[in-house]
Amino acid sequence: MDAAHDCNRLRIFTLKTVPNSTITAIFVPIRNLLFEPMRKYFLAFLLLSVSFVLLAQVTTDPVCFKQDQQVKIIYDATQGTSGLAGASKVYMHSGVVTDSPTGTEWKYVVGNWGKDDGVGLMTKVAGETDKWEITLTPDNYYPAPGGTTIYRLAMVFRNADGSKEGKNDVNGDIYVDVAQTDVQVILLEPKQSPVFVDQGGQVPFLAESCGSADFTLLIDGVVEASATATTQFSYTYTVTEAPGSLVVATVRVTDGVVTDEKLIDILVRTPPLAEPRPTGIVDGINYGADPTKVTLSVWAPLKSSVFLLGDFNDWTLSPAYKMKKDGEHFWLEVTSLTENVEYGYQYLVDETIWIADPYTDKILDPDDKWIPASTYPNLKPYPEGALHESYADNRVAIIQTAQVPYDWQVTNFQKPEKEDLVIYELLVRDYLGEQHMNYQSLIDTLGYIQDMGINAIELMPIMEFAGNDSWGYNPTFMFAVDKAYGTKNDLKAFIDAAHGRGMAVLLDMVMNQNDMPSPYVKMYFDGKPTDENPWFNRDATHPFNVFYDINHESTYTQTWLDSINHYWLTEFKFDGFRFDLAKGFTQTNNPNNVAAWSAKDDSRIALLERMADKIWVHTPDAYVMLEH
Repeated sequence: MDAAHDCNRLRIFTLKTVPNSTITAIFVPIRNLLFEPMRKYFLAFLLLSVSFVLLAQVTTDPVCFKQDQQVKIIYDATQGTSGLAGASKVYMHSGVVTDSPTGTEWKYVVGNWGKDDGVGLMTKVAGETDKWEITLTPDNYYPAPGGTTIYRLAMVFRNADGSKEGKNDVNGDIYVDVAQTDVQVILLEPKQSPVFVDQGGQVPFLAESCGSADFTLLIDGVVEASATATTQFSYTYTVTEAPGSLVVATVRVTDGVVTDEKLIDILVRTPPLAEPRPTGIVDGINYGADPTKVTLSVWAPLKSSVFLLGDFNDWTLSPAYKMKKDGEHFWLEVTSLTENVEYGYQYLVDETIWIADPYTDKILDPDDKWIPASTYPNLKPYPEGALHESYADNRVAIIQTAQVPYDWQVTNFQKPEKEDLVIYELLVRDYLGEQHMNYQSLIDTLGYIQDMGINAIELMPIMEFAGNDSWGYNPTFMFAVDKAYGTKNDLKAFIDAAHGRGMAVLLDMVMNQNDMPSPYVKMYFDGKPTDENPWFNRDATHPFNVFYDINHESTYTQTWLDSINHYWLTEFKFDGFRFDLAKGFTQTNNPNNVAAWSAKDDSRIALLERMADKIWVHTPDAYVMLEH
């Protein structure tokens, strides 16, 4: 997260035993500093943002423009997160992407977040209440050196003081492509690939080019329609193929010298196949005795279809990989795997929602290229077949059969008595510095920590978070070790080494919120979690919430969180948890009243006791600590 908010310090916790044997930690929640608006000052460095291609939030006039041409950018404040609906002033805070046509890194930012100084100020569109416009020429508007190629414009929108913002449908940045040549397919319809359609249904095609050219629409390589010497092409294709067919449509444009094309997959729908899961199959990854097979299961209440795509099928949408439906669960057996080889995979839910497996223990994403080999050797390259226009869709889960288990050296560790704990809380990044932030370097400092009289180390959150640079309070995948500090076995080696010195290791567990692209947020989302979301509240129930608020009264949530606690205690041999922002574990609705939220809440007590009791069933001596 923000490098200005360093957390390299020692905290001594005051511990006391309460009637239900819970250990409570009493201290000022300094972590709240993390969420100050100052994070916006360096949007180019912001690793928490997610990106989308041009959607309904932003349109341009003309649609096709180059970096040396004038363009009008029109923003609809009622679309996307709609955070600026009704605003009296709107600013565009923007930059450019110069590394690639699909890049997301901001450069040459124009705007001063929170200042009403006119830089990026938009004008209300005549006759409209919530539409705003600004006209610019990219080469002149952005301070990029002469000769810089601008592939995309990147933007978010804000009110005058920066207290409200407008972003895309998944609360991320908005991107507009800049044309590189006169002959270029700008596909307005369909807006995305794949397209799902019933047999006999219709697919409209609408495309533009900056310059006059010849258009051709091919269906599975056969010419379906064409137009010559034009800048716009439109055609409606009627699907005649049988259910289960995969049709590849190609929109091609050429002037006889330059040719450009876009491909669209069209899948003719089939009815869902209902079939119970085999005995013993649980949600997530199910390995068996056969190292060439794995069974995957995903929990998706209220959803009608899930497709599986991965390295094992060349990232191809196929009816053969439409998952079987068992009530609220979808499942499929994957065969012909090579043992001990990593395979990436994703789910496509209800034909439009891309997620990685919520239960995977390893996530790949495009930011992996910044992780040094010294921290994570032989890291599997991000599979290009999984790359989507939206950064929020670009998480890839990993399966790997016949993994060699970690060889624990300490198998009889005796935890210090809770009354005797002296805890050192550390963030791996800040404690070690960015040049050495890995678990092996942390092992090398254990003697130093022990010499201070410390007998327990609390790691600030290390499960998968957005970006590579974070305090960890923005988790996205609750079972995956974030690769920024090393492998899962490196983490186990650290815990093993600490236990060898008689030192306990606790995990700072974040169960108040998740960040995008958490799968259980993403599956039920329209700018924020929908009312039907089984795991998350649409609006937070308390005044200190960040990201997306978890509904702890939901039985779906309780099943999910219990499995998370069990996993970290048993798989990694953590000795207990410090639950972050435990006062947020409530559905008592006090979104703005701090005093009321701070008062005794019997429902919150019941929720915390329920969770602790579940922990103590499988790990009776686990430390349970609350930031309260």
